[in-house]
Amino acid sequence: MLATPLLRSKELPTLQYTSTPTRFDDTWESPLSTLLGLGRAAGADFVEFFLERVNYISCLAEDDAITSISPRLSTGAGVRVFRGHADCYVSTNDLTFSGLKAALEKGLSILGLQLPAPGAFVPEINLEPLRDYATLRGKESWLPQCSSMREMGEVLLDANARLQQKATHVQSRRAVYFRDWQEVLVASSDGTFARDIRLTQSVGYNLLCADGANRSSISDRAGNTGDPNFLRSWDFETVSENVAESAGRMLYADFVESGTYPIVMANKFGGVIFHEACGHLLETTQIEKRTTPFLDKKGEKIAHENLTAWA
Repeated sequence: MLATPLLRSKELPTLQYTSTPTRFDDTWESPLSTLLGLGRAAGADFVEFFLERVNYISCLAEDDAITSISPRLSTGAGVRVFRGHADCYVSTNDLTFSGLKAALEKGLSILGLQLPAPGAFVPEINLEPLRDYATLRGKESWLPQCSSMREMGEVLLDANARLQQKATHVQSRRAVYFRDWQEVLVASSDGTFARDIRLTQSVGYNLLCADGANRSSISDRAGNTGDPNFLRSWDFETVSENVAESAGRMLYADFVESGTYPIVMANKFGGVIFHEACGHLLETTQIEKRTTPFLDKKGEKIAHENLTAWA
């Protein structure tokens, strides 16, 4: 819903907004509602801003040493603009009002739109009260609860030491972990205004074994979204046994002859295979460009009756 016009476009250069710099909160409502109003006044059907802060770190242990620790702190925003059946996306690392306005202006120009002329009214968008899922669901404490750099290194080195004990003909051992913490704020011209915190973690092994001309490389990876204690609870004892067993079995395995074979797709990774084979061709961009064989197949059978996919 559009609010009563509050300002004219000629006043935009003099606007001063002060938003909380260390976290996303309701102080961002005023500048974002103005920017959304600018987009709608320019002729866009729908405008969405996505702001994020990222605190990322990865740690790599090779054999018995930590060989890489890679932290990254970043902030940025993306603006998506829709007009008719077309849309575009523009990103920026400048979270000031002028920086976000410049990204919006670029997105509008891609779709053949431009900001309102000087003197034109700019309606602000009535954003809903901030839906702060990060606070409501107790996510504010996630980042400080995650493993420290020292703990990351200790766990990965212990995991590699266990792998050395379990495997034979070891040529190299790698254990890697990453943590990706993300705070996001979404505001759109339909009134949506929400904040959340996301936490993605992954830890895994890679084992290379060699015996003469025979070689095998086995990997294992586990992931989690939302548990700060994920690395601490990683059962590398069991995982190292499974990886070592697989490497030993594959080291002397026979070659598989080429041919056409029936396959059974299990859950989890089977979904990845389905996505690569069919999922991309079911995306709206493929349908819009008419580059998919599934075009105009709605309601028709396109796969074996034993296949059920939920999107």
